[in-house]
Amino acid sequence: MRDDVFIAVRANSLNVYHRGASIFRIDDGGGGRIIPWTHTKYLIRQQQVLAQLHDDGHFEPSDIGWSQYAGPSTLSDMIRSATDLAGAEKSGLHPLIVGSSKVIDVELSLLRASSTLDESLPDADVQSSDTTSIDRAQDRLDVVTVENRGGKPFIVFHEAKHFSNPALRAKGEPAVLAQIVRYQATLRQHDATLRQRYVAVCQALVRLRTMRTAARTALPANRPLLEPDPLIAAIASGQAQAEIDPDPRLIVFGFDGDQRDGRWERDAKRLRDHQPSLKIRAIGNTRSAREFF
Repeated sequence: MRDDVFIAVRANSLNVYHRGASIFRIDDGGGGRIIPWTHTKYLIRQQQVLAQLHDDGHFEPSDIGWSQYAGPSTLSDMIRSATDLAGAEKSGLHPLIVGSSKVIDVELSLLRASSTLDESLPDADVQSSDTTSIDRAQDRLDVVTVENRGGKPFIVFHEAKHFSNPALRAKGEPAVLAQIVRYQATLRQHDATLRQRYVAVCQALVRLRTMRTAARTALPANRPLLEPDPLIAAIASGQAQAEIDPDPRLIVFGFDGDQRDGRWERDAKRLRDHQPSLKIRAIGNTRSAREFF
């Protein structure tokens, strides 16, 4: 069992994410069967092998990708491929996700406020034939967490931007602010459905935790799993009813000390000047962060 992946619960499937990449979508095949899917781009073998291009146009060797799942060695290559393909934002956000006990969802897809919520939206890597039309009408939020506010649990949503992202700055109003406003409308419209959804998500996470703990027992050399926030079990059992926070938080990361005291300080001021109620959290280096959320 690896610590560097996050299992996200969907309506009829599970998505296994590494650095924002869905390296597996696991569907319910019925009758106790599961059907895992992955994108072929994650199946490249990582050992250094030269492929010769022959006169007839074929490559040799032709088996440069995995054609059979061989356990940890295949999974390691898939994660390596996902790491190589990930951009700065997904790579920088990853340590904050796997290092927090409060994260309950990632890469959340919602149809925008003018549409209806569809929890079976396809993920970005394992696509269906109608993905293009859906993509134009959906919002994606990077991270969902639980938060205790005076004994009351809240479901909180986060949009992450690397410091280099031009959406954070402009001579006029930065583009990220319109994105946040759109997310607010979407979250408010789907409030009731999201409440139900995250009860079911927390229940599934509790079951997954039990399964992962049992698997770890057979591998005593592995370090203990990160303990989930107690709010997750409380929401799952019905002991606590969570509220939906419709105001996403903006996470900004990937800057050094000079950039923090210079350019980012100015950028943050401009963002708050345009949207005073905006909730911003900033962190320079995410690699060593624990319990950021």
